[in-house]
Amino acid sequence: MMTTRPVHRNPRQRGASLIFALITLVALMLAAIALVRSVDSGAKILGNIGFQQDTIASADIATTAATAWLTSSGADLTASSGATKDSATEDRTGYYANAKDPLDATGQQLTAASVIASRQLIDWDLDNCAYASGGGTCALIPRDVVMTGSTSTARYVILRLCQGDGAISSDSCSRPLVGSSSDGLKRRGCCSRLGTTTGQYFRIVVRTVGARDTTSFTETIVQY
Repeated sequence: MMTTRPVHRNPRQRGASLIFALITLVALMLAAIALVRSVDSGAKILGNIGFQQDTIASADIATTAATAWLTSSGADLTASSGATKDSATEDRTGYYANAKDPLDATGQQLTAASVIASRQLIDWDLDNCAYASGGGTCALIPRDVVMTGSTSTARYVILRLCQGDGAISSDSCSRPLVGSSSDGLKRRGCCSRLGTTTGQYFRIVVRTVGARDTTSFTETIVQY
């Protein structure tokens, strides 16, 4: 009569198999987490691009409103707005008859110690330019734009490209060149002395804020 002996498996082998199984499980979990984060990041990027495009489209509407004001308001374009942040909405025209150099529209363009104290800031949120640190003159008050059918908000300022307020002059204002003078072109700060000239230039600066505080700044130079 044959007898069989029971086979006893090495308990250490069973323990090693468990360790390898746990390592594999952890690796699979990490891979799944990385995949989820990758998909989430891609969705956020696409969303941000969409929000940015929306603010740019709203900025175009604001720029159109600014050019319409220039051509149809009947306002005196030789004098700057005297509005403050406490002025009524209809009194905040956002128009300035000089270039306001050096202008820092975002509060982050002119940060060098040599210009930061003299830079001109736009009080976009009517809070004494809290967005900009380091100094500067916070005296430019923007105009609100009514955005129909959009969740974005937009404000703009219009700057006439002249060295100062007053009547337009070829000595102090940037104007299109349609001829040449004997002394050629002479640079003077923001503006140029030109020959025979017509019209004048205006700089329109727009800030648009959309969903998730997506913010865009656009600048447009127009001639009238």
